[in-house]
Amino acid sequence: MKRRVHPYDPHISNSLFARLLILLSKHPIPLLGRLYRGYLNCDISFRLPDTVFFPHPYGIVISSWSTLGEDVVIGQQVTIGNKNGVFAAPRIGNRVYIAAGAKVFGDITVGDDVIIGANAVVTKDVPSNVIVVGANKFMAKKSDYWTAKAPMN
Repeated sequence: MKRRVHPYDPHISNSLFARLLILLSKHPIPLLGRLYRGYLNCDISFRLPDTVFFPHPYGIVISSWSTLGEDVVIGQQVTIGNKNGVFAAPRIGNRVYIAAGAKVFGDITVGDDVIIGANAVVTKDVPSNVIVVGANKFMAKKSDYWTAKAPMN
């Protein structure tokens, strides 16, 4: 597997641990894959695309019902899954950056070019080109600066 860097940020790439995690999700070897995910403390039960990036692939939980777009960056301790026992998980768009500790729950859609901040909790649909901080608080992304925007309901 060739080492690949993020197309918009050359400082983001997958380490050997992340590349092995992606490889084992595509070519499951029953005992080895489970042991390796246990070593990384990850619970990922679907085939990861080649275009996902795990700068620090530890403690990540992704529901098997989730979908990931192109060039998604997922930090450590991130949870992407369903809520309240409903088997419908988030759909993550293209070029989304999910920072460390973020939680994305429910049958929601996260648009393209979204940044989800560290320890943010997302339970509502997120439009494209915004930053999510805290609990469902969106900030508009402008060309050269950031401006606060009232939370979208």
